Amino acid sequence: MTSRGMLAYAHARIRAAKSRLLTRTDAAPLFAAADDTAMQRVLAALEIADPLRRAVRVYQTAIRGYREGAPLFRALLQRHEIENVKLLWRVTANRRRRDAIAPLWLDLAPLATVSIVDAANPHELAERLSRTPYAGIAATVARVHGNDVAGAELAFDRWTSQRLLEEARRLPHRESAARRLVELVVRERDAELVRRGPKWYGLTSVAGPSEDAAALRRARLRLCRRAFVGSPFLLAPAVAVILLAEEEARAVRALVERQGDASLDEPLLRTLAGSEIGA
Repeated sequence: MTSRGMLAYAHARIRAAKSRLLTRTDAAPLFAAADDTAMQRVLAALEIADPLRRAVRVYQTAIRGYREGAPLFRALLQRHEIENVKLLWRVTANRRRRDAIAPLWLDLAPLATVSIVDAANPHELAERLSRTPYAGIAATVARVHGNDVAGAELAFDRWTSQRLLEEARRLPHRESAARRLVELVVRERDAELVRRGPKWYGLTSVAGPSEDAAALRRARLRLCRRAFVGSPFLLAPAVAVILLAEEEARAVRALVERQGDASLDEPLLRTLAGSEIGA
């Protein structure tokens, strides 16, 4: 198969993945479920009991289909896996038991590169991570921050955003839409982090101190919807479907938590704003 033929096949696969994403009509029973029993019944009927698993499958489709885009897709996935790294760091620095990790661990198999490990201190944890993509940053964080969890998390967050921008900027000029999508992702991510306090300002060169995460999310969703207009041989459609699948996972989790609780309507609406379910 020629390279264009492979890209055409990948494009068809990614379009198929997009067609399986939930719309607001599909998700209507989730809005109506008012208790856990009803919610679990709906999740089973819609086959979305594990929404993160659905998103990981989209990542797999993209990584297999687009060789040129694989490093970028893996950098996008690292936004999630870094949360597992940060969880390991918190547990290790605070000398918590390893079984405290399991309920919060994000299962990214088969694309995971980090597993739950024991470590006596951050330096030992950095050694445990030496065969993962996080080897360099873990060693730096252990040396500079040690048991300072807040400082460590800031360093991990900054590294993740910078890695993503680096991969986006390596793309050829024709991939401007994919690059724009990634920049919006980073700006939105950093805008959310800035809300934690001024020390988070300046995570990347594209983030500003007063950017509105909700507005950035809406802009990203618009660009995701436009990504399929144009050449089928670009990465933007795959990036868009990955982002939409991630938003679907967040929306489903928010709906599961809500279960008829009106006090959660405002955060739910913010979550839905980035997904097709909220359209």
